[in-house]
Amino acid sequence: MERIILHCPMNISRAFSNMIREFIQKEYTGCDTEFDIYDEPHRLGSEDTLLTSVEKGMPPALYIGHATDFGRLSEQDVRNSFEEIPGLPLGEQLQSQGFRDQRCRFHPITIIPFGVIYNKNLVGEKRPVSWQDFQDPIYSGKIRIPDSERTISRVLVGAMKKYYPDTYQNFIDNCVFQGSPIEVVTAVDQGDYHYGMVNIAFSRVSRHKNTGILWIKEGAFCMPQVIAIGKGKGELVEKIVDYILSPVIQDFFAMQGFIPAATGEIPALLQKDDLHLIWMGWDEFLRMTV
Repeated sequence: MERIILHCPMNISRAFSNMIREFIQKEYTGCDTEFDIYDEPHRLGSEDTLLTSVEKGMPPALYIGHATDFGRLSEQDVRNSFEEIPGLPLGEQLQSQGFRDQRCRFHPITIIPFGVIYNKNLVGEKRPVSWQDFQDPIYSGKIRIPDSERTISRVLVGAMKKYYPDTYQNFIDNCVFQGSPIEVVTAVDQGDYHYGMVNIAFSRVSRHKNTGILWIKEGAFCMPQVIAIGKGKGELVEKIVDYILSPVIQDFFAMQGFIPAATGEIPALLQKDDLHLIWMGWDEFLRMTV
């Protein structure tokens, strides 16, 4: 039994894992190898399955999900557990921004931009335009962010610490870290908070339609989703990797408001907005999100 670990945002994990399961059932029928797809739980405090599997010397045949999980692994652990995977498709614009891992440890499959949502009834014409603006005491208690242990919050806090090392604590003091991304959207939508920070896809679940997206002038912080191939498993999972980078899955990501890595094209959902990404390179990203 070969294991596939899938650790993706909760709003896509079920549908995505079902697509992978159906593909395997279709394409690997009659194959001697069976696959166990493990969908990482989203509850806080759950086991870090990738880290645990590597520590036990039993890495998955294929990892699909948050790149941040690799920040907890040593370089030697990665080298011992995963194959180098150069040469897979990646959009030209994403390549120019440095999204291809030069050490070939993993490969991006989609880029998830983070946005600031706001309550249209609470926020007037004078709005924050810079990430630095959110450090102003006038926003104290008005910003809702998911629990500090969640991936998006680790990315946001790590990025603020990177770009504003002397003042980032003011941002942290202004924020209320609580709940899941969906709960953040609900809280802003019903007027409990002026602002919320979530991945773009979650901004679409606003029940009362009281929220809008606020684009920040420096750009959007982001979270890549990646694949990593277990040592010696490249040929076995090749068809699955090709499927993930095919138009079927890449279009699925685009429909969620994610950037499909194979083309790097801004999805239609966001083309009307001034979206550009803030990216500081793989080493810095992994270091700041541990």
